[in-house]
Amino acid sequence: MKEKDEGRLSSQRRVPEDEQLIHDDEPAPLAAQPLETLRAGYSWIKALESRHRGWQLYAVEGFPFTLPTIELDESRVCLVSLAGVYRKGQKPFNTSPGVVSPQLRSMRFRDRGDWSFREVPVSADPAELGITHAHYDHTEANEDINCVFPLARLRELEEEGFIGECAAVHYSLMGYVPEVEPILETTVKEIIPRLEAQEADAVVVSGGCALSHQSAGLIQREIEGAGIPTVGVSVCPDITYHLQVPRAVALRFPMGNPFGSSMDASMQSRILRDALSLLHAVQAPGEIVHLPYEWVKT
Repeated sequence: MKEKDEGRLSSQRRVPEDEQLIHDDEPAPLAAQPLETLRAGYSWIKALESRHRGWQLYAVEGFPFTLPTIELDESRVCLVSLAGVYRKGQKPFNTSPGVVSPQLRSMRFRDRGDWSFREVPVSADPAELGITHAHYDHTEANEDINCVFPLARLRELEEEGFIGECAAVHYSLMGYVPEVEPILETTVKEIIPRLEAQEADAVVVSGGCALSHQSAGLIQREIEGAGIPTVGVSVCPDITYHLQVPRAVALRFPMGNPFGSSMDASMQSRILRDALSLLHAVQAPGEIVHLPYEWVKT
């Protein structure tokens, strides 16, 4: 895999004895993200291995790869986010500990996660969208959902003619799933058929927390393997790299801000444009381009 670095950052229920709820002395979810995680070379894989002893990144083989058959300005584009976005009125994602298997408990996982998905229509008002996710700081995304789910920016790119049109429906998952098989099954049985039904020509896949980036990479591979070109947007590039995704852009931005700061529509649009431009620029699988944007907060 080639990695091109162009440089910028900044209900209660009774459960069996062997499947008890996780206890309060388990590690708390990450809230404020340390600045050191934004430096070049930081390993999210090692961080997860240290936090969850015995956990290993999901092993993959080969590179799924599909070249676009039409130009970007004729393409129908869909967003798939692993950041826990839902439309108000829909059931929020489940973040309660629930039943945790002995194996996951031994690796100090707080919960099994939620591998369901939500549909978000292209007409959704940003004010209608919320986030349920306990494993990354989404303060900025609560203020401006386009930090993690740039639906407004995608609509603008359609208006400009940069893309042909937005897909009628976009998809959201929480992504924090230590056991990946259920979320892969959701992708294959539910999401891909929906993408095919609305004839999506391209899909932008992005993560939420670090573990969500594993889910994002695996989902991207499944969609690409089904014959739909994809591009990833990652702030955990080592995870994305080792999952051998078809193509992706990477940034040294905090989790919760893969498309930039809240209220910075210009940056969000640039990142989305850069990602979509890779669909035709990359002619062989496995290229990750580090975008030259710095994370600066005053």
